[in-house]
Amino acid sequence: MNRKIIVIALLCTGSCSATAAQAENPSGWFVNTGVGTAHYDAKINGYKMGGNDSHSSFQVNAGWRWEAIGVEAGYVSLGSITQSLQSSDFASYPYSTPYRSDKTKLSGDGWTLGLNGHFNPTEKWYVSAHGGLFMWKGHESMTLVPITGTTEHYSYDTRSTDWYAGVGTGVDFTRHISLGVNFDYYKMKKGRLDIGNRVYSVNLEYRF
Repeated sequence: MNRKIIVIALLCTGSCSATAAQAENPSGWFVNTGVGTAHYDAKINGYKMGGNDSHSSFQVNAGWRWEAIGVEAGYVSLGSITQSLQSSDFASYPYSTPYRSDKTKLSGDGWTLGLNGHFNPTEKWYVSAHGGLFMWKGHESMTLVPITGTTEHYSYDTRSTDWYAGVGTGVDFTRHISLGVNFDYYKMKKGRLDIGNRVYSVNLEYRF
């Protein structure tokens, strides 16, 4: 996954407004929320994590639109990914000390700030796009059990700013209420972490 997603989302935000047939002027404040699943593509020090890569996710955004285009700010929780390794798995990892088992858990969340678009090709059907900055925090915890010796526990927090982007579609039931589905991507990369999160969600929006 690369920056093409955010480029596509922002181009859609900027270009669709010229052709979108808005049923009613949607200018004003809005708030939307979504629940779904996050799917991690995660590497630590260049080594891909396996394990359970799907977890519950939720997000909330609020902002202002001038007709179809607007700005938004929000928060997203990306759930977690957990990987468990046994001694037979360590042959492909650069561990200098033999371990009986290793359990690693990654989780992420953060704040978003970007552009948002809501367009109506028909009176009820809408398509949406958004993208911008993702100010994230990642938490990594490890529990290592050596063949000899005591269990070792490690914990790391990493913060940085990357990007997010997404597209969606659904139904405008009224001037104020919409319901639809979204696909979003959140990038988290710094130091030992390189994470891409694909989020599939159901979204509800209210326009004031």
